[in-house]
Amino acid sequence: MNRATALMKRPEILYVLSITLLMAALVAATNPNTFADLRVYLYAYWMVRLSIECGLFIAFRSLLEAAVVERRRRVLLFSSAFLLSLLPFVLAITALDIVLGFPELGISDPGAAEGAFLREFVLEVFYLADDHLVLCLIVSLPRLLSTGGTPAALFAEFERPQDDSYVLGPEQLPMLASPIKGALVRVEAQEHYVIINSTEEQRMVLGRFSDVIALLPGPLGMQVHRSHWVAAAAVSSVFVESRNMKLRLFNGDVVPVSRRYSSAVRDRFDMGLAPGTAGRPTNPV
Repeated sequence: MNRATALMKRPEILYVLSITLLMAALVAATNPNTFADLRVYLYAYWMVRLSIECGLFIAFRSLLEAAVVERRRRVLLFSSAFLLSLLPFVLAITALDIVLGFPELGISDPGAAEGAFLREFVLEVFYLADDHLVLCLIVSLPRLLSTGGTPAALFAEFERPQDDSYVLGPEQLPMLASPIKGALVRVEAQEHYVIINSTEEQRMVLGRFSDVIALLPGPLGMQVHRSHWVAAAAVSSVFVESRNMKLRLFNGDVVPVSRRYSSAVRDRFDMGLAPGTAGRPTNPV
């Protein structure tokens, strides 16, 4: 899983894929067929084009999220990702059309004046800006309309953990440039990075997972998997699915519990679970 999809939940990924397929079919059905009678090629062309467009926007949005752009400022995050992805999108689409042999930017005209290519490229940017804006708006609609500030809150009700008195900052974790905003929810290992999730932001830092969680106070939470640490106040319920124990957090996230930590999780949350059952923690701290 790459970093862009790591910052998106499965329902949001399915939503983006569905929107891309639907818009590709709609645009292909309402545009002239430039592939003679082979309309299937037209559908494939628009699918590739819209996938590139969506992928670039989501990639820049994920980079901004990882760079600690506050998620509560959704409009700023959206606008920045839209502007940053616009030029690469136009360049990619222009290159695609040139490879396919479509007349683009007047380059097939040998008598074009000097500087005509640059002028037409700028016009192409403005011409495609509104299309790109519409697609980015549709893709980001759940985030822009959601009341929560984290991706997990887009398709699930978000309930804030009660204990947000602990402030996680550079004093506790030297790899942090500034304090984490909001209550700590969970920490996850992602290759050579550590993803820190709070009620207000998600931050990706370079470091070892074991080093990060070793610096967190024991009463605050616990490690439940080789790649997962959760805050005790963020746990909504504990359940067993297909003989595997899992934690459901208040923001809708589901975190796996490895067998190594299952007994500690039962003790921590005072749960006596049978397979297929679920319960709420009675004493999380």
